[in-house]
Amino acid sequence: MSVSWATSSPAELRAHHAHDAEERAGPLPEDVSESAVEEAGAFRGGLLFTPPDPAPGVAIVYFHGGGFVAGSPATHRGVTAWLAKLTGMRVLSGRYRLAPEHPFPAQRDDAVAALAAIGGDRLILAGDSAGACVALWGLRGLDPENRARVAGLALLYGGFGGIEGGSIARHGTAENGLDAETLSVMYRRLGPPAPDIWPLAFAGEVAAPAYVLAAELDAVFDDSASLFQRLGSRADSRFVVAAGQDHGFLKAAGRDPAALRELQLLAHWVKNRAGAAGQLPS
Repeated sequence: MSVSWATSSPAELRAHHAHDAEERAGPLPEDVSESAVEEAGAFRGGLLFTPPDPAPGVAIVYFHGGGFVAGSPATHRGVTAWLAKLTGMRVLSGRYRLAPEHPFPAQRDDAVAALAAIGGDRLILAGDSAGACVALWGLRGLDPENRARVAGLALLYGGFGGIEGGSIARHGTAENGLDAETLSVMYRRLGPPAPDIWPLAFAGEVAAPAYVLAAELDAVFDDSASLFQRLGSRADSRFVVAAGQDHGFLKAAGRDPAALRELQLLAHWVKNRAGAAGQLPS
């Protein structure tokens, strides 16, 4: 199926994205259970991944990528199931409304609702590509009391609002949808620009430690590097470069050793963050 991320319809892009995710996917861990979580009030539902004997009092809330117009918890089940396996934690992959039918702040509001749906747990907030941006919007939308529940952020090859720069010039193409023109279209699908909408503008407000993963050959590499610089210096934050990898490579977790290795490194950091959070609620 030939599509253009700049001009194809949302339906075409969603079908293409789902097909691509299915082709890349590897086997899921056999001992992680997957269950659907139904919509409830403002919460849009999602998928819950539960490993054997999950760690009490802590959970990961994850938001999928897809350029804000495509993707779902199902298209990213490889990443989330393996995160559950490697961390020993429950992972809620939250659904959020997609553009252009639902402009911003729908995505922020749905992220906040997903964070509330997990209850009294201490949280690791995570996402890839557009989902990393959604995760940061959700964090920013929390009240101070709930924001304090977030023990760490896992931001995986995120697109944070940049539309020009060296990495885009080197690796962005119309085919991969990460050239400057297509990125501009993608961000415009979210609706009229709002002040300080993009994480590159409000990163200085973020207090939680972050694990920022950038893929070496990714057109939006510079977004991750710039975000990390603007988050401020915290000894427990990490900027990690996946050598030789491109945007979206973690979808192949389960069959690609490089993807699994990067998730193992992330899982180690997440477990340390959960332990550093002190006494977790039961």
